[in-house]
Amino acid sequence: MVKSKNRAIWYLFTTMLSIFNICTIRIFDGFNWPFYAVTVNAVISLCGLIFHVHLNQRDQKRPLLIAVRILLLLNSISVFVMIGFSMFILNSQYHNPLRPDKVLSSPDEMEQLLAESGKDVLLLETDDLYIYYADYHALELAAGKRPPKDDQEILMCVAAAFQATYQLDFRHENIVGWHASDGLLERGMPEKNLGAFTYVNGTARIWDTEKAEEAIRNAAALGGMGFQQFIVLYDGQRGSHGSDEFRCYRVLALVNGKACIIDSRTQMHYDDFILALQNLGVRDALYCDMGSGWNYSWYRGENGQPVDIIGIPWPFSHNWLVFRK
Repeated sequence: MVKSKNRAIWYLFTTMLSIFNICTIRIFDGFNWPFYAVTVNAVISLCGLIFHVHLNQRDQKRPLLIAVRILLLLNSISVFVMIGFSMFILNSQYHNPLRPDKVLSSPDEMEQLLAESGKDVLLLETDDLYIYYADYHALELAAGKRPPKDDQEILMCVAAAFQATYQLDFRHENIVGWHASDGLLERGMPEKNLGAFTYVNGTARIWDTEKAEEAIRNAAALGGMGFQQFIVLYDGQRGSHGSDEFRCYRVLALVNGKACIIDSRTQMHYDDFILALQNLGVRDALYCDMGSGWNYSWYRGENGQPVDIIGIPWPFSHNWLVFRK
């Protein structure tokens, strides 16, 4: 009787941990496969609790029930694996310690600082945002192999387009939307209502949904690069994309005609993030992938040393926007 009680307590404990996993992953990662995995894990753990509360002492040695008990125990142990995954997701929502070059008090001040910078990557800060302004000579879309940090020509590297599924092997079909690199056009996983970013002959541009696919094809024909993503702001107006998640957000924005990366400093609601961008004077901005694991990014800091911004390397991530000297 004591053993059954202890087992019931164990399953109550693991069920509570599973509920924590569900809440964490739902808030910060949405309704992706990890959410459904931890939900199934929690349901089975709850079944283990019910099973041991009602298990008759005389039936404990029946072969079928022994098998059920083993399966329930294995599932309860896997809760701790899921806890590790939840910690990974939580960690991916916090920036590493960063040292901004300047705290902005107004949008007008940013324009002056950008003109006088002279740094490879200028990091600016507002109450809600980090702005990474790289003095790049070229932009490229790297697909397949993660750009190495020891390439001193790289100033900054961030995840670019969405990917359709978790895959260890790289296939262009897994990148969402049309994309082009070094003039090569690729058709990725179809997705509606995507805008686009292109870089052709030194000109960076964000395109609304109606012209996005044509813009990527034209960029490829001219030897440029581009990819598709959700529009956050276009000509100062909010795009159709929405989110109810409380998390860190990132955009690829155009400031003074040059591309830059802007992050929320910490978790916030999507509406508040857009308001912060508009208050900064941003008129054109494209979403960047910031899901757990996809948000790994870095920039070239003092003395040419790479600085990790957020997240850790993720084996399923296969495409990045690269800022080059």
